[in-house]
Amino acid sequence: MRKKLVYRLALIAILAALSCVLRIAFVDFPNVKPITAMFFAFALWIGLWDSIAIMGLTMLLTGILLGFSPIVFGQIFVYAIIIAFFKAIGKLTKNVFVLSISAGFLAFVFGALIDVLSGLMYGFGTGGYIAYWIAGLPFDTAHAISTLIFYPIVIMILGRIKALQ
Repeated sequence: MRKKLVYRLALIAILAALSCVLRIAFVDFPNVKPITAMFFAFALWIGLWDSIAIMGLTMLLTGILLGFSPIVFGQIFVYAIIIAFFKAIGKLTKNVFVLSISAGFLAFVFGALIDVLSGLMYGFGTGGYIAYWIAGLPFDTAHAISTLIFYPIVIMILGRIKALQ
């Protein structure tokens, strides 16, 4: 029992560290990062709560390194929601193509929800939010496309790791 807990905590710490390194490594490419695909894959590979723990640690730690603002808490909240949705989709299908499309779509939803939170936080009215959302569409689209592309790669890597266990 104790050995399993230590293994689980170590796995969460290692995967959070990897996610932080990859988020920082891709910092020059706005919204093109493998971490969203990784969080989704982790939800199916090791479980929803562990994936949310990895995501929370990643967002807090990289927020400290890259610039912390209240929106980091919004990102954690929205990520938790879309990871839970992805886990539910993963229970319905194991088809990598369907899961990749779902990952891309949910990454796009993430951007829209973050725009809503940002609009509320910074006091934009309805018209302001729409303008804010439209201005962010290229970034949300880059995030969605990169997540769609990274997801099958992450799944392939995790499949090889699982085969070694």
